[in-house]
Amino acid sequence: MSKSLVSFPFKEENVEVFVNNIRAAADIPEVGEVLCVGARENECYTQSLEAVKGDPALKDSKVTFLVQERLGSKRPGKGDGMNTALKYFIEETGFKRIHFYDADIKNFSKEWVLESEKAANMGFDVVRHYFPRARTDAMITWMITKTGFSLLYPDTQLPFIEQPLGGELLMERKVAETLIKDPDVLAQSDWGIDTIYTYKMVENGFSMYETYMSSGKDHALYPGLDALESMLYECFSVIYYLQGGTGISHIKHRIEHASGVSNRVENKLGFDIQKTLCLLSEDWNEKQKSLLDLFPPEIGKKMRENTERIVFDFMDDANWYTSYRTLLENFDPGCPDWRKLLFKLWVSRVLWYTTNVALKGYSYSFRHLYRMIDGYARVSKKVETLEDLRNRGE
Repeated sequence: MSKSLVSFPFKEENVEVFVNNIRAAADIPEVGEVLCVGARENECYTQSLEAVKGDPALKDSKVTFLVQERLGSKRPGKGDGMNTALKYFIEETGFKRIHFYDADIKNFSKEWVLESEKAANMGFDVVRHYFPRARTDAMITWMITKTGFSLLYPDTQLPFIEQPLGGELLMERKVAETLIKDPDVLAQSDWGIDTIYTYKMVENGFSMYETYMSSGKDHALYPGLDALESMLYECFSVIYYLQGGTGISHIKHRIEHASGVSNRVENKLGFDIQKTLCLLSEDWNEKQKSLLDLFPPEIGKKMRENTERIVFDFMDDANWYTSYRTLLENFDPGCPDWRKLLFKLWVSRVLWYTTNVALKGYSYSFRHLYRMIDGYARVSKKVETLEDLRNRGE
């Protein structure tokens, strides 16, 4: 069949927004079925299902609700939801393509699906959406995933994929068939699923197109950086386990040129700086302090000072590179104190970037971030040094 399956993994969403998104997807001729995969059969699941059943606009559309299967070995979460959708797509349908979209996108429209279909019709195996983000949004993407890929795989496309953690993408059937058979993918039941999907797509040589959605993604935001601690840990853990991979070659990769940024996105910072400062001084213990002995003296000394006063002015691009390299060499995924220290190091990095870069404006910020990733790749390939990284001009 030439039609596509559109999947919405969901947990606790605004039902009105969610049902509007289902309606938009179901109204597209290229879509043969909409699959809604719930984390559990909660109030959102029940209300959304009933709303769909009673919606006259959906009476001729196939909309399926499922509770996600427990497929992985990590924390039950988004990964189980997405892998449940892949499993359903392969085992229960004959559709050609599967789309994934977050259920909480307030400005979702037919264009998200149709733009993906156009790119896939050009012969690309994977289509990923990217869109303008606030200057301090996507700090796990930039400081964890893209940084990690630039350290481990600097001569591949992995560091330069625009939004490797994006939940909006399309796969051809052969991609889904490959991923669902991969034990590393099935195991990744948590927030790390987007990272492992991205890595495996490149590892298997699938071609990729990144289409730009200038309207951006209007969705529910996290209240503060502390709400991202689990996501941070789970995404970093994937990078940690991906060390030592070999045989990744260049893929066919095209990025649609970005055009247009709304004033809303351009002028937004993204999180409460004042509230975030206290995260650096909380929950220290002697074990965490001793782990800092593994880091270069300047970094260890400055981080310890946070037990008495807030200090983050040292965590520039070069020191974040060194800190990340040290984490890759010494991190213990099973140790809660390593997890807490990872979070504090990341918070110090985000605060340095925010106060030294993001406050200087939207264009300046993204120019810095792109040059940062390029610089990390150059240092990893030993064509530049950390001092070169510090001396790079804007």
